[in-house]
Amino acid sequence: MTSFHRYLGALIVVLFLAIFVSGLVLRLLGRSEAPAPLWAVQHWTENLLVVQTVLGIVLLLMGRRVGAGPGVWLHYLYGSLFPLVAVVGGRLASLRRERYDYLGLAWGSFFALGLTLRALQTGCGNDLTAIALCLRLI
Repeated sequence: MTSFHRYLGALIVVLFLAIFVSGLVLRLLGRSEAPAPLWAVQHWTENLLVVQTVLGIVLLLMGRRVGAGPGVWLHYLYGSLFPLVAVVGGRLASLRRERYDYLGLAWGSFFALGLTLRALQTGCGNDLTAIALCLRLI
């Protein structure tokens, strides 16, 4: 289950990156509304984030820990609480806009991207090589 948790975390990072980049591209193209697939990706990314959080809690209850060190507790905050707050904030921001409704999604995803990437770093290691080794990419 820890491998699934690890890969799901990486997938969530990639999805948040895709949402953020899509929002930037839509803004550069001058589109005023987000296409339906972008909303679907955002919706499923939020759902995966909830699943990831529940899996993390289950792993924690099973006695599995991220590792040792003074900042390990940050993994739990970066991985669940903060991204959920960023996603909800982005969703609320998008509801307040009449035009460019996707900008709230894009900014919420930008912050959630950074936070989930940081959770991946605290779980796997700080540099890209450690992350790649953790995900067995190299």
